[in-house]
Amino acid sequence: MATPYTPFVSNGVPYGLPYGEFNIVIDPNLKTPYSLQFDGGMQHEFPQGYILKVNYVARLARRLLAEADASQLIDFPDNTGKSPQTMAGAMAAMTRQLRTNKGLGALGAIESLSAQPWFEDVIAPGVGAANGFANNTQLIAYEAYPYPQRGDFADTMYVLSAIGILPPNVGMASQFSSNTIWTNKGNSSYNGLLVTLHKNAGYGLQFDLNYTWSHSIDNVSVVANTIAGSSGYGFICDIVRPRECRGNSDFDVTNYLNGNFLYALPFGRGRTIGATAPLWVNEVVGGWSISGLPSWHTGGAYDASSNAFVAGFANDAPATLLGSRALLKAKVHGGEGTTVNAFADPTAALAAYTGPTGFAIGTRNNLRGPGYFDLDLGLGKTFPVYEDKVNLKFRCDAFNATNHPSFNGPNVDITQSSGVPFGTIGSTSSTARVLQLALRLEF
Repeated sequence: MATPYTPFVSNGVPYGLPYGEFNIVIDPNLKTPYSLQFDGGMQHEFPQGYILKVNYVARLARRLLAEADASQLIDFPDNTGKSPQTMAGAMAAMTRQLRTNKGLGALGAIESLSAQPWFEDVIAPGVGAANGFANNTQLIAYEAYPYPQRGDFADTMYVLSAIGILPPNVGMASQFSSNTIWTNKGNSSYNGLLVTLHKNAGYGLQFDLNYTWSHSIDNVSVVANTIAGSSGYGFICDIVRPRECRGNSDFDVTNYLNGNFLYALPFGRGRTIGATAPLWVNEVVGGWSISGLPSWHTGGAYDASSNAFVAGFANDAPATLLGSRALLKAKVHGGEGTTVNAFADPTAALAAYTGPTGFAIGTRNNLRGPGYFDLDLGLGKTFPVYEDKVNLKFRCDAFNATNHPSFNGPNVDITQSSGVPFGTIGSTSSTARVLQLALRLEF
């Protein structure tokens, strides 16, 4: 049997935080998740083979399995008793000053910082002056650059721990940089209206048309048995304040319309027009049919990212919208040799945002991406070869028949750290038109 040990602790001193060590545990009080489901509907048949179906469905899921960081950042008072300011208050004040003074340049903004009591009291007093700064606050902003400007609370405290000026277990546990824990803190709500109009085969036409209006809300959308958080995404953003993470689900789409149809053209023998046509005429005009698969939906939910980590290192915090939401409405333009952009005025859209301030973050998934449209069409022709026993069938299918581009979401990192301008769209969710021809002998 292996000897029990305490991970990432040496001689009674925890060291995992500055070295990026992580752990995975399960809440010992884990409960069974459950959901409540509601549904109701009606169906009515109209003359000439039309059937209308209307249904309402809802599902409320509670105690869902969700990952969180048991070692996340929490607020911490001034334990010296010299000031009522908390760690979050000091971080927020420093961040606001840096953003206000950004016109002075990075170093100028840092050197203009006034002292924040929490940093001066809790961090080793005088360490800023010993390193050539007017106060501890300026030293922290310099050593942790660019995190304080971004509002990257977790990385700022990580840097202070890494350079050895943050006392152990102040704000963030020193044993781990991330302590993944499976909890029951996940929850979701779904409401949907489903409408279907069905047409039985008659007069050569049959179709199904489906429309869904729905809304899904949750505080995390990752599948429970996935190890999340490796790419700045997937944990409950704040285990202390889980409702801060609540918003539109990652997969939420408000309006969805799709269907299928098949129409046998009314020409040729046995049809409305040309029922007694000669054989040679029927070979030309008879036996034709068209079919299609239309699909349309509104844009998916997303948010502008701040490239900042607040409560922990597993969730890139949503940026905070200060301007008009109308500036962020998807209005794709560009192309033909120019950059494709999702916003009518990308500069104004970017200026409408700021990063987190202290523990205050933006709203998750509060934007909608570009919509989607696709139409697949088929054209078919049956050539009778021998009575009804042998037929030659021709088909031409066009996928994305209109060659309409449907775009993926834009780059929404407000720091533009990758060098890609805010709002730039780099790919499509649709493919170019594809034609397919087929000739088949049936007997």
